[in-house]
Amino acid sequence: MSDDRGDALWEAFVIAMLAVGPVAERRSRYGDKPALFTASREIAHMEAPGVIDLRITRAGWRQVQEHFSGDPAVRRDPSRRDWIELHVSSSADLDRLGGLLAAALAANS
Repeated sequence: MSDDRGDALWEAFVIAMLAVGPVAERRSRYGDKPALFTASREIAHMEAPGVIDLRITRAGWRQVQEHFSGDPAVRRDPSRRDWIELHVSSSADLDRLGGLLAAALAANS
């Protein structure tokens, strides 16, 4: 990852996830990119600078979709089942998505 802004956004995402619960940073199972795990389950990875795939179960999404389905940073493709894409451009995006991050972590714990 040579994009400094993308790296900074990933680091801000890691800090935001650590604030909601225990996660560990390792390499993704889905390619050579940074990822976050809870226990043995990968729950997030950086797809591209400012683009983060976040695993949230269908039940987890149902709990928060009313609040986050209209958020411009959240992109959900129903064919991807448990994954949504976050398009973040600042720490403010992550602050606003705190409830979604907490729900994703809880759904995968």
